[in-house]
Amino acid sequence: METVAAVVVTYNRLDDLKKCIETLHQQTHKIDAFIVINNGSTDGTGEWLATQPGLHVINQPNLGGAGGFATGIDTGYKGGYTWLWCMDDDCLAAPDALEKLLASPNLGPCIKNSMSVSVKDHEELAFFVPRPNKEYRKVSDMTSVDLVYGVASFFNGTLIHSDVVKTIGIPDKNLFIWGDEVEYMTRAQKMGFPVVTVPSSVFYHPPSFDRDGIPWPAAWKQYYAVRNQRRVLQNQHGNTIGRMLFATWATKATIQQALAKRKNRFYNFLLFGEAALDSLTNNFRKRPDTILTLRLYKWRNKLA
Repeated sequence: METVAAVVVTYNRLDDLKKCIETLHQQTHKIDAFIVINNGSTDGTGEWLATQPGLHVINQPNLGGAGGFATGIDTGYKGGYTWLWCMDDDCLAAPDALEKLLASPNLGPCIKNSMSVSVKDHEELAFFVPRPNKEYRKVSDMTSVDLVYGVASFFNGTLIHSDVVKTIGIPDKNLFIWGDEVEYMTRAQKMGFPVVTVPSSVFYHPPSFDRDGIPWPAAWKQYYAVRNQRRVLQNQHGNTIGRMLFATWATKATIQQALAKRKNRFYNFLLFGEAALDSLTNNFRKRPDTILTLRLYKWRNKLA
């Protein structure tokens, strides 16, 4: 019999986490295990989790989404579960979300993703998906078919077969955040595993935003999106071509930041340049407190 372990990664969003866990308990298909990775939360999450029966809680330092899902997927895989259903703490699953995923066409070992719908507008996708011949923006763009191939919003209702994990391993915790999920998806695709979205299975999620426009000092997060892009391109195009494509893309993106008419464009320019250089020199060790551009911004603005 196939079994399912839910994997939830959380960091300092206790109210969201409570709602997420509640939607999992309401699923029309039984979940066999609940694995919650607490990434060093300081908002009372650890204390609340300690009072909840039936949860397998792992407390660890804040290793980002990548480190959280690496731990969660590894735990579920070693626990012998057939499927690992992965999600962030700000996701809300429709009651039949898991049932619909499991009832969708059998593709063998694969990755099936729920359709991620904006919690603010149920007619709009939470994440726009640009494709060569079509851009998915509305729910209606997806619901006309049973499966949408090559499209998935990791990790928002992402159902991963254990045989996929056996072959491609776990997410790379060194990627920390932003891009780690795309790297994992393209790694699976590189090894020939189908990756699909199942439109009949619905997850609600806060809508995405313009990452390039994040105000400082929170804009440091963009560092990881730039740095990790090399790994994505190498999965898609091979090591040599992928590296060349990244160098070209990163150079253009860095110059665009210098020319953009945005407040703090100087810091954006430095951040992109730092991220590109670190990526090309294979420096994936930096955490937020060691990003040089962020340290410079805090020093010049007298921030702690």
